[in-house]
Amino acid sequence: MSDVEIYTVTYDFNRWRYTSADENVYVEPVTFRAVPISRSDIELSTDETGASFTVSFPLDAEFLELFRVSPPSGLVTLLCEKFDVESGQTVEIVFKGRIVNVAWQEDHAEVTCESSSQAIRRMGLRRHYQYGCPHMLFGGECRVDREQFVTVGNATNLTNIGFDLLEAAGKDDGYYAGGYVEYMHSELQTTERIAVAESEGATGRITLFSFPIGLAAGAEVRLYAGCNRTLQTCAGKFNNAENYGGMPFIPTKDPFGGDPLY
Repeated sequence: MSDVEIYTVTYDFNRWRYTSADENVYVEPVTFRAVPISRSDIELSTDETGASFTVSFPLDAEFLELFRVSPPSGLVTLLCEKFDVESGQTVEIVFKGRIVNVAWQEDHAEVTCESSSQAIRRMGLRRHYQYGCPHMLFGGECRVDREQFVTVGNATNLTNIGFDLLEAAGKDDGYYAGGYVEYMHSELQTTERIAVAESEGATGRITLFSFPIGLAAGAEVRLYAGCNRTLQTCAGKFNNAENYGGMPFIPTKDPFGGDPLY
């Protein structure tokens, strides 16, 4: 039995296929490109509910461009399989999970992954007794229709932290802060989303929280209004007070503070 390992990296509808074998491996109907790959053993966590996996890829592996400046906005997954060349069958799945980090070395890149089960079991955000609204903007509990609060235009004057959008000029300062921009990656044709840090109404200048990877000058963007999680904004800006998820009327005086006049 001639077993080799094949690797599939997935981002949106993009697929990159590699093998650690000496020659390219054809798995109908695609070819896995032979590149120098080495990997660690799978390391189980203490409670055996998850695992980590590190793979060394050459610097010319195409998917690494996703992590060149900062991680992409979407999920990048890695599948490692053991494949029998003679029978043309997959023998076993060695590892399946998501890429969480890329460390750049002098002659290779160390790609760190975590198993799918580990990502699912990680503790997420929990709702607390709080003034501000915990709902995801435009999400199922927020219920605001995002298409009613979108501005579409072409990005100009790109920098490493933002761009100008003529159509956004005239809005109040901070109108888009806390929202996000959505655009098509110029090379991968994937949909990218980046949170907005600040917006200037006078100039239409949009400042982002991270570098707009793949955004080309003049490309169309969809810019969604932001929310500061207060009841005033929920009611005045979105007309959505009935779905506000915070507790704005929490008493400010502590009944256990020792004041006899409580």
